[in-house]
Amino acid sequence: MTAKPSALSLRGLAPDEAAAAWMVRMDTSTLAPDEQAAFDAWRAESEANAAAFARAKAAWSLFDDVQGDPALDALRVSALAAGREPRRGLWLGAGVGIAASLLAVLLFQGNILTPPPAGDGQRIAVQSPPEAARSAQQSTNGEFVTARGERRTVRLADGSTITLNTDSRIRVGYGADRRLIRLIKGQALFEVARDAHRPFVVQVGNRQVTALGTVFEVRFDADRVKVTLVEGKVVVDEVEDRPDRNGPIMVPTVLAPGQALVTVDGARPRLTKVDVDQQLRWREGFVEFEDATLAEAVAEMNRYAGKQLVIADPRVGNLRVSGVFRTGSPDRFAAIVGELLPVRQHPLPDGTVELHAAGR
Repeated sequence: MTAKPSALSLRGLAPDEAAAAWMVRMDTSTLAPDEQAAFDAWRAESEANAAAFARAKAAWSLFDDVQGDPALDALRVSALAAGREPRRGLWLGAGVGIAASLLAVLLFQGNILTPPPAGDGQRIAVQSPPEAARSAQQSTNGEFVTARGERRTVRLADGSTITLNTDSRIRVGYGADRRLIRLIKGQALFEVARDAHRPFVVQVGNRQVTALGTVFEVRFDADRVKVTLVEGKVVVDEVEDRPDRNGPIMVPTVLAPGQALVTVDGARPRLTKVDVDQQLRWREGFVEFEDATLAEAVAEMNRYAGKQLVIADPRVGNLRVSGVFRTGSPDRFAAIVGELLPVRQHPLPDGTVELHAAGR
């Protein structure tokens, strides 16, 4: 028997959570007269409730537009199946969690992941320089890091794998209803094992990426988040703070393979097409630039090496460079750039290397 949202069962829920519960119930069957009356009363209770339901309905329609996708269909089935559990805890736990993931209106919980158990983030032996790649390690929960210039692959108990790029940190916390990963800093490639009953959720900054079985990459740089989909389908939820509303709202974006969503604090998100192979060259220890400024290229190369390159002259920084370069080799990069551009390198007393105009 399907559990019915009521005034009692919805008490204490935020508007977005209650809207998710109503949306799941409505997708199951037509509301009975008493349910319709309860829903009408709840929606008329406040502008926040009405706005939350409008967002939930709009988000649900996103998934109607992509019917036939196994991962999204599984998310819908999981949400509806959870709605059959007739306990109030349903709406506060798995039911709202799964339904809201499907609706892309799940409330953001920045501290949902617990600290790692002692010893679970133990390092593995570093392999060949200049850029080390750590071998795969199987684990369930914990915190995993890479130093500058390192790569590391973590194999999770469910068969998913996470490949960390240089100077990155993640925290893994699997639960009964969701597989939760928090990207604290850096860059990671997620290869997700399919599980229809446990969505795979990556929390990064004030964004949340939800998937089931897929491959995607997330990069987190201070005020910038980039989510790139390699295969499958993911939903990216962006939290918007609205002081005129009752709490934050979630703005969903569904990505297709080969698309990237770039969000920078204070700017509108950008959805672009990307060359996935080019973007993932870091897994083999390379980085590729296509008509990038030298300043952009130097900033990227500095992520991988202890010896830092600097540019003091903006005119040098604005020069353009293209090519494939090995990460972790700043001297080699500077030498190649010197062959391509009118630029020379000069060591400084603090150990950094300045790139300056030739003939200075």
